[in-house]
Amino acid sequence: MIERIYILNNKRIEETEKEKEKLIDFLKKEGKTVQQDIDENTDLLITLGGDGTLLKGFHLVKIDRTLIFGVKFGKIGFMTNKVSDIKESLKDIFDGNFVLSERMVIGGKVVSDGKVLYDDFSLNEIVIFRKGIRIIGIRGLFDGDEFLKIRADGIIISTPTGSTAHNLSSGGPILFPEIEAIVVSLVCPYTLSSRSIVLPADRKIYFEIDGEGEIIFDGQRKFDINSNCIVEISKSERKARLVFTENVKFFERLRERFGFFKNFV
Repeated sequence: MIERIYILNNKRIEETEKEKEKLIDFLKKEGKTVQQDIDENTDLLITLGGDGTLLKGFHLVKIDRTLIFGVKFGKIGFMTNKVSDIKESLKDIFDGNFVLSERMVIGGKVVSDGKVLYDDFSLNEIVIFRKGIRIIGIRGLFDGDEFLKIRADGIIISTPTGSTAHNLSSGGPILFPEIEAIVVSLVCPYTLSSRSIVLPADRKIYFEIDGEGEIIFDGQRKFDINSNCIVEISKSERKARLVFTENVKFFERLRERFGFFKNFV
């Protein structure tokens, strides 16, 4: 039963401010509790904006059982819903008429001298990027086997959900959302040949850094790192529970948003 609801909107989009006020009135008439702050009792998070707003909301969610319903207002909305009537869509959700998509989340730890300096998680991606103008050295280890040693502006460590985001812009592969894997893609590598690599998500990945950089989680939170740090990446125990009001097929969504193989023949 969905009773307690929190609404997060992109305040830079004026239309979402007006829509939020309308939704508050509607939800109260429906007998729902509209929360001022999100907490462990929140049943549903509604985001009004694009994928960035949804990611911001995901990082506010306290427990996995909270459903996330993203409504597209922004320019990029691969994880959000394009709906003509939000109120009718919410009525369907309250009646249990929706598609639930559980998404894998990855965790990232920054370790130095055996101590964990920072620990966070991402639904889309973890990015390790240079701090200043100098490129950084990156060494990647998987199962004790070195799979990466290069100098670059940075690397993108992506989930299947995030494979259609920054990873895609960097030439990385698209992964089906239900696959449990991690993609490692390079950002401006200093080489004439570079390829993304897809790794299984059931084992840890380690990155050693040579230089000054920062680690960024879903574009929401970041932490400075240096040559004394090791970054540990692993599948998180957390899950993201995304709500879709229509059973839109994955490749149909790719065609709609990116023109994937649209009118190819």
